[in-house]
Amino acid sequence: MKAAVLETFHQPLVIRELDLAEPGPGEVTVEVKASGLCLTDVHISEGKVPTVKLPLVPGHETAGVVARRGPGVTEVEAGDRVTVFVDVSCGRCDFCLRGETNRCMALRRIGFERNGGMAEFVNVPAANVERIADRVSFEKAAIIPDAVASIYRGLKTVGGVGVGSKVAILGVGGLGIQGVKIARLLGAQVTCTDLDDRKLERARSFGAVHTINPRRESFLDAVRQRIGSFDVVVDNVGRKETVFEAVAACRNGGRVVAMGYVDPVLEIPSYEIVIKEKQVLGCRACTRGEFREIVGLVNSGQLDPDIGELVPIGNVNEALDNLRHGRYLTRTVLTLPFGRQ
Repeated sequence: MKAAVLETFHQPLVIRELDLAEPGPGEVTVEVKASGLCLTDVHISEGKVPTVKLPLVPGHETAGVVARRGPGVTEVEAGDRVTVFVDVSCGRCDFCLRGETNRCMALRRIGFERNGGMAEFVNVPAANVERIADRVSFEKAAIIPDAVASIYRGLKTVGGVGVGSKVAILGVGGLGIQGVKIARLLGAQVTCTDLDDRKLERARSFGAVHTINPRRESFLDAVRQRIGSFDVVVDNVGRKETVFEAVAACRNGGRVVAMGYVDPVLEIPSYEIVIKEKQVLGCRACTRGEFREIVGLVNSGQLDPDIGELVPIGNVNEALDNLRHGRYLTRTVLTLPFGRQ
């Protein structure tokens, strides 16, 4: 099969032929139709994810068709249209037994510690696939496992967002823009910040009430003078200044959901946390149960994932460069099959 392979950090992916093993017990082979492109893929290519070993086929946002079933698989059939959950958990540790699969002690992730979806085929546990409705395109289904599901967890589970909540989302790129739709679905009023006016316009089209470009207006000034504080602030940026602002913008007892992690050390004002009982909570990926929930919302038509440019997978290196330099407006998706090389 053809695959885009990361052979050396800081070097372009190489498109080459790889052998594909038969699916093992409990596994299925998925014929990949679309693979979402995430900034984490850039971080992987630059050697910033310490658990990644080379060579690797990246791609942790995957949708396609079940091509083959391994021994013991009965829950899906060949020909089923599916999207693929990222985390491969052990099912035996204390976290897994509590349903906290994203905290598994033996976690291995598709597209990180095992080969992912930037290939014609990928073998994954049958337990990781969810059927997608015929009405859902492969391109939209591909981004559910990360761009959609992770911020769903951040807003609903970690943030506790519900009807009447007042929410701020800092950064509305490929991840944050899904959050606007999800927060509105949960019944929240949404404010967004971003340095790109095009992204803010997109956020308004999906129901954001207030949008702020920090180049022109201080977020905290806007909070103090005209918007008021928030029940939940989601920080998709992950810099010291954005976390500081997120904490300051929360109401007493409010929550900051930290999803970005650019700066290795973040600073939090202790007075705000202790005296005003604000909370700063990390959020990574989602549980297997949350993944099933969000797929159900997409399948039913209640949530429509936001995608932008569709790029043939043969142009993956150009796409990674564009992503690295912030040229994409929202989530970009690689499409298969491979063209002639």
